[in-house]
Amino acid sequence: MVVSIFPVADLVSRVGGDAIQVETLLPPRASPSTWEVTPAQIRSLSRAAGFVTVGGGLDSWLEGLAADMPRLRRLRLTDGLKLHREAGNSGEGKTGDPHVWLDPILVRDSLLPRISTFLQLLAPNEAPGIRERTAALADTLTRLDGELRAELSSLPRRGFVSTHDAWGYFAERYDLEPLGSIYESPGHEPSAKGLAHLVDVARASGATAVLAEPQLVETAATALAGELDAQVIVVDPLGGPGLPGRESYTELMRTDGRAFARALGAPGARGH
Repeated sequence: MVVSIFPVADLVSRVGGDAIQVETLLPPRASPSTWEVTPAQIRSLSRAAGFVTVGGGLDSWLEGLAADMPRLRRLRLTDGLKLHREAGNSGEGKTGDPHVWLDPILVRDSLLPRISTFLQLLAPNEAPGIRERTAALADTLTRLDGELRAELSSLPRRGFVSTHDAWGYFAERYDLEPLGSIYESPGHEPSAKGLAHLVDVARASGATAVLAEPQLVETAATALAGELDAQVIVVDPLGGPGLPGRESYTELMRTDGRAFARALGAPGARGH
């Protein structure tokens, strides 16, 4: 089984258990917008029984490859979902914000059942175990949501600025307000007018932190933080093996929850 990004791969692995061997194609700290598939990964894909992507334009770098492998069974998790409009991603042919995995309740109620059904199709003899692990993971996601809600429910601020417009589903779930982002979409440099507007909005909101991502160069976040006399706090939408606190989906979400809490917490709570 080949999966495009780590958070989804971890969910697939937890549902599949020992019955499903999972390989993640996007390495830790890499960006889906710039990653180029290696020949070894193409070989892995050609041998795989199944292939899971997010869709919504996030992993289009793999869609063409899979199209050339008609026997490969595929699951695109956002098919049929009504996606948020992503900033800078409107108009004909645009598919919306694909960062659906950053809402654990959306994962529990929409993504997890799709993963479970797909794995049972690939390994019908393992269906009872897959269903059991699916139910257990659903309970885990419910508890995770409760933890995040408690962490984020009574902060002095709700608005945040970020380097990348990735946190809309997370913000909606936990009643936070995205004030704007430096890069409306990865690979597109911000305009001077857009940055000036973001500085004005962030100042007006009393923002004391800029949320940066390890997949994107931090220079722009540092410059914006300097304009605002704010701190830079790292949040990570992807995680991966070897990244402390981000080596499973649940660890990643808890770590990001704590980072948001620091960013939106009491004035003077500094930290990277």
